[in-house]
Amino acid sequence: MPIYLSYARSGLESSIQNFNALGPSKVLTEYLGNKQISLDEWENQIMTHHIYLRSSYVNDMHDSATELLSSLPTTVEEDVILLQIEKENLEKLKQHGAVAGGDMTNLLTIFSDVIQAIEYRIAYKKALTLVVNIADGGIFHLDVDEL
Repeated sequence: MPIYLSYARSGLESSIQNFNALGPSKVLTEYLGNKQISLDEWENQIMTHHIYLRSSYVNDMHDSATELLSSLPTTVEEDVILLQIEKENLEKLKQHGAVAGGDMTNLLTIFSDVIQAIEYRIAYKKALTLVVNIADGGIFHLDVDEL
């Protein structure tokens, strides 16, 4: 089961509205691509879904995401800086063309792979941060065992 489900749609004023669900159920995921519902209905579906999630489950997700984020060697902000540096290095390599004693195609591939890996790391960390933020701001079910 995915940790979270994110659905974004451009509004009339070209702003993007995001609706995110923790631990989406099969019923909730069936709406994606299969059924046309309004943004208000989508938001209500997610709120209803969250109300029935046990807060202990949400707390576990929150704590796991927080622990994982704190264990990573870099932050999103640091990765954004690294990404910019690697993109600049790739552009410099493309501008200079030939590389003494090296295979240009191989070097371009390596730089592109590094950039893609950093972009993945940023997306992964943003997803974990989103889990933490949703868990912090939602209303979830308090089970009798949790009182």
